[in-house]
Amino acid sequence: MIRWEGAIAMTMESTATVENGLLRPHTVLPFPEHSRVRLTIESDWDADRARAAWTRLKNLFQKQPICVGWRFSRDQLYERD
Repeated sequence: MIRWEGAIAMTMESTATVENGLLRPHTVLPFPEHSRVRLTIESDWDADRARAAWTRLKNLFQKQPICVGWRFSRDQLYERD
């Protein structure tokens, strides 16, 4: 908490679920009714989905590697069918 001129500023982190366009916090908020607060909204990432995405990306790179040590020739760059 930060105090200045008798006021108290508090920072906390919590999760919430969106229901019918409203945020429903998963914890009880320590503020009186009708308090104004500032929100920073981030989507809650799912570790399993992130791991699955990384596995798919690694498999893609194994099938189609990105070659870094060579350059395209002028003919390859401007190849037209």
